[in-house]
Amino acid sequence: MVAQTVASRADIAAEFGSLVWEWGQARVRPRIRELEERGEFPRDLYREMGELGFFGCCFPEDLGGNDAGYRALSVVAEQIARVYPPLSAPMNLQAATVPLTIANWGTREMVRRYVPGLVRGELLGANAMTEPDGGSDFLGAMRTRAVRDGDEYVVNGAKMWITNANVADVAVVYAKTDPDAAHRGVTAFVVPTDTPGFAATRVPCRVLGKLMPTNSVTFTDVRVPASHLLGAEGEGFKVAMNAMDYGRLSVASRSVGLAQACLDAAVAYADERTAFGEKIGSFQLVKKQLADMTVEVAAARALVRAAADGYDAGFVATRESTIAKYYAGEVCNRAAQATAEIFGGAAFSDELPISIYLNYAKLWQTGEGSANIQAILIADDALGWKNMDRHRTELRRES
Repeated sequence: MVAQTVASRADIAAEFGSLVWEWGQARVRPRIRELEERGEFPRDLYREMGELGFFGCCFPEDLGGNDAGYRALSVVAEQIARVYPPLSAPMNLQAATVPLTIANWGTREMVRRYVPGLVRGELLGANAMTEPDGGSDFLGAMRTRAVRDGDEYVVNGAKMWITNANVADVAVVYAKTDPDAAHRGVTAFVVPTDTPGFAATRVPCRVLGKLMPTNSVTFTDVRVPASHLLGAEGEGFKVAMNAMDYGRLSVASRSVGLAQACLDAAVAYADERTAFGEKIGSFQLVKKQLADMTVEVAAARALVRAAADGYDAGFVATRESTIAKYYAGEVCNRAAQATAEIFGGAAFSDELPISIYLNYAKLWQTGEGSANIQAILIADDALGWKNMDRHRTELRRES
């Protein structure tokens, strides 16, 4: 029965993968230059992705999903990143970190209000965790405060590098309710972005293109109802770690998709470009690069799928997703670098996406936990000093 379930989920995931690739070839690839030149947020494509079920893999039908599973989420995220990396951001914000965090930790009312809209692409989400003074050290550097005032909390502070905050309808926000209590002083909230005092300002990042906006966010006396807490007061660190478990699976999957896009481009170019009277694919060093990329992409994909299968088995696969995210990030960066070397000077042309591949490979190596942090977690776990699965829990889901 278990084998049949795994096989069935694999078949469903494969069907989704084919659908995403075909959609991307028809709706995205021909429009990339136009979309980048216009620089407008592609809300129509987000809505299409929602309507096609790309964001709903981990949610039941009554919450707007299709219950296809985490393997399907992984395959969809991989294929969207393979089509065009900037358009894969919603596989975190619309399909994983934001809606799953609300579904796992929010009240029934909040779940019903926000999750179906996020999953269908009708609402846009943002995850406001990182601050101007800290990335990996988001706890120690957290200055955003939330002070209880009757049935509300008053939030003041700032966040940085918050994807889609300028277009989002709702944000998951982390703030200190007790600044002297370290990780026990962090609380998570759901904050509609039209709340007075919430302001998002786009941060120009030319190297990332124009389709994935990142922002600074300020909170000026933002009043949030106490009913909008995610979990209890002081549980924000636990909520954040749970959210990042899902985020790592998505980012790892997207890294595999980007690495595959690099391999696709490198193989095609090596088979058509000639030098010294021969196709450059006939040169031994280029063959070695292509061989290494092929093997490493396959290995990274296997690790990512193993992590996804852990989630489908009903538990939060912290160890598996951390290992997968770390290795997929390393593979993605090596693949992007090798592809740039194979293309040579052509890699810098705006006619080709190679420079975008290089920049997003580095970005995703940092997102949802930097490579250095992942390495520390993996090593501490291997040494027996700190078990990565010490907080392993069954998946929670409001339905």
